[in-house]
This record gives sequence, C-alpha cells and structure tokens, in this order.
Amino acid sequence: MAGTARRPSRKDSAKARHPTRGRLARSIVASSPDAIIVTGMDRRVLDANDAAAELFGRALEDLIGAEVDGLVIEEERGVVARHEREALRGFPQRYETRILVGDRTQRTVAVASAALQEDDEVVGTAATLRDITDDHLAYEKIARSEKRYRSLIESASDAIVTLDGAGRFTTANQAAADISGYDRTKLVGLWFAPMVPESELPKALKEFQKALAGESGQFETAFFRKDGEVRYISTTYSCTRPGEEVLCLIRDVTEERQLQEQLIQSEKMAAIGQLVSGVAHELNNPLASVSAFAQLMLADPKLSQEGRQSAEIISKESQRAARIVNNLLTFARQHSAEKVSADINKVLDDTLELRAYELKVRGIDLVRDYDEAVPLTMADVYQLQQVFLNLITNAEHAMEATDRQRHRLTVQTRVHEHTIRVTIQDTGSGIPAGSLERIFNPFYTTKPTGAGTGLGLSISLGIVSEHGGRIWADNGLKGGARFYVELPIVQPSYEDLHQENPSITVSVPGLRVLVVDDEEPLRIALERFLSGEGHSVHATGSGTDALECVATQTFDAVILDMRMPDMSGKQFFERLRERCPELACRVIFTTGDTVSTELRTFLQQSGQPFVAKPFKFEDIVQVLPRVSAAA
Repeated sequence: MAGTARRPSRKDSAKARHPTRGRLARSIVASSPDAIIVTGMDRRVLDANDAAAELFGRALEDLIGAEVDGLVIEEERGVVARHEREALRGFPQRYETRILVGDRTQRTVAVASAALQEDDEVVGTAATLRDITDDHLAYEKIARSEKRYRSLIESASDAIVTLDGAGRFTTANQAAADISGYDRTKLVGLWFAPMVPESELPKALKEFQKALAGESGQFETAFFRKDGEVRYISTTYSCTRPGEEVLCLIRDVTEERQLQEQLIQSEKMAAIGQLVSGVAHELNNPLASVSAFAQLMLADPKLSQEGRQSAEIISKESQRAARIVNNLLTFARQHSAEKVSADINKVLDDTLELRAYELKVRGIDLVRDYDEAVPLTMADVYQLQQVFLNLITNAEHAMEATDRQRHRLTVQTRVHEHTIRVTIQDTGSGIPAGSLERIFNPFYTTKPTGAGTGLGLSISLGIVSEHGGRIWADNGLKGGARFYVELPIVQPSYEDLHQENPSITVSVPGLRVLVVDDEEPLRIALERFLSGEGHSVHATGSGTDALECVATQTFDAVILDMRMPDMSGKQFFERLRERCPELACRVIFTTGDTVSTELRTFLQQSGQPFVAKPFKFEDIVQVLPRVSAAA
C-alpha cells in the first residue's frame, strides 16, 4: 500500500540495536597494544593496525599490501606458510617466529592466527603478534645460566644432592653416584638412613632434623657404599625450603681420615721408639751383668757339671733376651736409607724373633725353609726388616681370623738366577679374588674398619722397588696367602766384607786398664775377667773419680760407659782428649743405647771402637790390644 511504512527486517533490527558495531570493532583493533594483521588468500596484508606498523618499523601504508614472506626472516618463511595453511583449514595456530624490522633487525614474536570468514567464506587469516624478544632473551639467559650451573654441578668432584622432608634423595649429580656406588636413577628415591651404620645413625638423623628446621651445618659420618665398603664422608647442609627440601654437599674424606690416623700412628710409633730406647738401655745394663757373670762361671774349671749346665742356661737365655732387645732397638731406630752387606736369612731370623712369642701363643707353627746357599747382597737391613715384619704380622692376623685346628707360617728363601726370593705363606683364608690387584694400593685394606691403615703393603712395595726388586702375592693351592719378595743379588765390595768379618786379635796380657761404669755388677765382672787374663784393673763408677785417676796414674786402655749419673761418656772423652790426648786414643766405649742418632754420630766421629751391651768378653779381648797399641 502506497504510503504504508515498510516492516523492518531482523537485519535492520540488529543494526538498530548496534548502530556502532563496525566502528567499535575497528576502534578495538586500532587501539590494541598487540599487532594485528589481516592477510588475504594471496598472502598479502589486507589490513593492519598502528601497533603492527610500529612492530615492523614501517609506515602503515607501506605495510598494507606487503607480502608475508617479506616480513619474516628467510629461515622461518616455510614454517609461517605451513601454519597459515593450517589456519585456513580451520585450525587456529599458536607459534613463535622471527620477523624483520626495517629489513635489518630481527625480533621474536608470538603469533596467534585463525581463518577470516566473510559470508561463510574463508577470505584470509587474521593474526595477532606480540613482541616477546625481551622475554625470549631473558629465557635464553636463564636457560644458559641453568645449563652452566648444571654443568658445574655435574663436573664437581664432591657429591651434590637434595633430599625431601622424608629423607629421600630427589636429585644427585654424577659424583654422588661415584661415591655411593649407586646408579643415579636408582639413587633418586632412596632413603638415606640404611646407608649409615647403626652407630652413626642417631647423629645423622639429628643433623637432618636441624637442616629441615632451616639450619646450616657440617658433620662427618661413616656410610655404606652399595658394595658394602665403608667410607667416611663430610656433609655440609643447608635448607632451601624449610620442612621440604635439604641441600647437601658431600665430600669423601676416607683418604684424609686414613692419613690423619696414619700420622697419629706415626707419632705413636715415634713415642714408642723413644720408650723402647730408654727401656732397652735399662734392660741391657742388667743383661750385661748377668751375661758377664755367666761367662765367668763357665770359665771356672772347678765348676760342677750341674753348675755348668745352669750357667749355660743363664748365658743362653741372657743372649736370647739381648737379641730380642737388640731387634726392638733396630726396628725402632730412625735412620737414613743405608745399604750394607746383608744376610737375608739372618734378617728373617731377627724379624721372626720379634714375633716368636705371638706366634707361639696363637698356636702357629713356624717353618723355616732356608736355602743356606743364599749369598750376601747389598740391602738396607732395617727397611727389609720392616717389609718382612709387615708380611708376617698380616699373616698372623689372617690366620687368627680363620677357624682351623692348627695354623702354619712358612718362611722360605731360594736363589732364582740373579735374585733372592723370599716366600711367606700362611694358612689363613687367602686374599679375595677381587683384591689381588689392589692390595698394594695406598689405603686399601681387607681388614675391618679401624683394624688397619692400608699403608703397610704400599710402603713395603716402595721399599722393595727402591732395592730394585719386586713384591707380589697369590693364593696357595690349599688355601692361604703367599707373598713373594724378590731382591737382586748385589755383590758386596771388599770393604763391606772386611767390615762384616774383622780380623781376630790375640789378647796381650799385662795391660793397665781403667774401667768406668756406674753398673757395679758389670764393673766387678769386668775386673774379675780382665784380672784373670793377666791385666791390672782399676774400676770406678764415677767419671769425676776416673779423671782424678788419669791425672795420677798411667793406663794402657780405658773401658768407658756412655751413660753415667755424674758425667756422660762423651763429656769424659772430651775432657780426656784435652788433658791426655794419647790416652783418649785408647778408649773403648760401651753402652746399651744403640738407638740415639746423636750417640751413634758421636761414636762414629770419635774413631774409637764401640762394644754394645750385653757383650761377650771376647768382644773386649778383640779390641783391647788394638787400643793399647795406639799412640
């Protein structure tokens, strides 16, 4: 009907309700802080906002119509094209890429794109771009930092671990795996308590509770490796999250602890050496008197058969005691390495004498299987004695720990071509197969914790190697361990042989002899013996009195003890050399102290003969004519 108003459609109603919808959308796009780009099917920019122009560093009119490939770096063009295809297929895309800013600078952007439809037809894509360059750089910096610190943690020689509130490992570096013996993947999740010995566990749990409470601290403890070996660790802890996580820095201090124990042991040995020196000197004086009177009794032709038998027993036992004391002094002596002409069989006998009592009370039979044809060789007797004592002591311990009705220690010597081979075999449990190649390593020991330092065999290896020899071990066919020490045969020089076998001198009677010794029994014995040999003897226990005698009387020889209460033998000798140098050349020194380095140096420098207590009268007879003839 003419003039009749047209009925509004639904579309007109929508426009009436939203008169500014198109303008509002354009306003939102224009004011968005993120870049918005609309591209057509030809992959050219149809529309963009000011933020997009600013992002790409171009004028808006230059950006519209630009090809997408020209907006991204060459390496990313294929990636962007693939994402656009997926978006056109109806799959919204989110990805990161790098764009070109002003054709020179690169920026990293986060892209969210989707298909653009018009009247139900896909006409292109609409994409939102956000500059994340700074965030990306910060992330990369954090990643590099994390990688660097992870590398530092992994390359650390100390174990670095974290534990949760229940005491389970949550992270561990490679050093933690090496120290514990567990694979890293299997270490994570384990509870630490079973790794700690029962005696150490209360302390470890107490320190862990302190750590959970937020405290920092450090403590040492023993722990079990996966293979059961006991090691010692120092743990420094802190709490990263109180009640939740504990960070621990763990260092294996087993070697340091053993070195410390070895140092303490060395100090003890030094103290024992000094004690042995003093005790031996005090023992040697009465032993010298007992031996001297036994010799006097045996020299008496009127002595009954029963009395002679008793005197022989006394003499024999005093000599045995003297050998034991002398061996103790030899072993305790601190000296520089000095190779002399040595009888290996005798070195072994002297060493076994030190352990004879222990072998006897432990029920160990000793078998000496010596080759009597073993020649002399140049060696440091004291060092070899240390080697043999280490091996014999180890054998004793091995047999003591093995249940057997009767044990046997066999010591054998043989000549092999140009070497002397010593074999020491026990009847213990033998050396574990996995330990044969490691027993000579420093600090390695098969003994229980605290029972050995693990240094005895490594020291022995060094000594034998220094001699140009070798040492090794295996297990016997019937059980037990066998240790071999092989030493080269080095022929002693003429001087060494001459020193070992001095010529025998016949006694010359009629000498006037001054005996200076504070031990009255020994003075009496010497006076009786020398008088019986036809000498005139004056004996005194005082160095001061002896000097007065020298001033008023004439003597052919002086037998001088090195230790006296009022004046030492050294002091007496120096005064005698000043007052009567010709008599100083006729002094024979005696002493029971053979350990003191200072005393041995003095005796060597004096040039005078020296007779160690206890001595045989023949030793005095041998040197007496020599000194009496000195001018």
